[in-house]
Amino acid sequence: MPKIDPNLLFFGNFVDGSSRLNDLEQFREHAEGFLQRERIYFEEEAHPDIEREFLPLFAETFPPILHSSIIISTAILLEQELRGFSNALIEALNLKLKFNDLSGSIFEKFRTLVSKVANLSLDQTAVRWDDTIGLFEIRNCLVHAHGQLSEFQRASTIRAFSAKYGTPECDDSTMTVDARTSQLALEITSTFLEGIYSLAIERFPGDYGPLRKRLGAV
Repeated sequence: MPKIDPNLLFFGNFVDGSSRLNDLEQFREHAEGFLQRERIYFEEEAHPDIEREFLPLFAETFPPILHSSIIISTAILLEQELRGFSNALIEALNLKLKFNDLSGSIFEKFRTLVSKVANLSLDQTAVRWDDTIGLFEIRNCLVHAHGQLSEFQRASTIRAFSAKYGTPECDDSTMTVDARTSQLALEITSTFLEGIYSLAIERFPGDYGPLRKRLGAV
């Protein structure tokens, strides 16, 4: 089987990842529109005795569930892209190893492969590395600790993220995500993907690149 041109491989992977991220962005926009319409209905049109009593339940319960699902889906996409990028890099460089041969978390494996094995200059500021780690820990807390910071070992990472951006809201024991958190998750992931794929396309020049700021047309 002929080997795929690395420039084409990385550009194609970038387009695929960006398209899936755009799908999540569009879903979020539609969901936010639905929430706003429902709020207006409950506040202005709902029967005062029969329906309006459900407004607090709707406002407090449904939005966090929705935005949690977007954050979790975005983190899943991010993890898939980390693995996909790593496997493409291994293939492009004809490396005699597998991604899982590396030690540490998925981010530690990725950084080792990119910086130490492939000798690529990963600018952690440009790709918002710390923010990306924070996003992943928010996802982990939602999935494994139901948003309970008191039960999550890396709560300090989330609190630092919250202090920087004002979201998610954190009290002594609980983390609460909202529309700002899910929007930020998408923005961070977009920057990260553009950063790593720009690095790869610069390393493997060809017909595609350099990447510009990701647009909806990508």
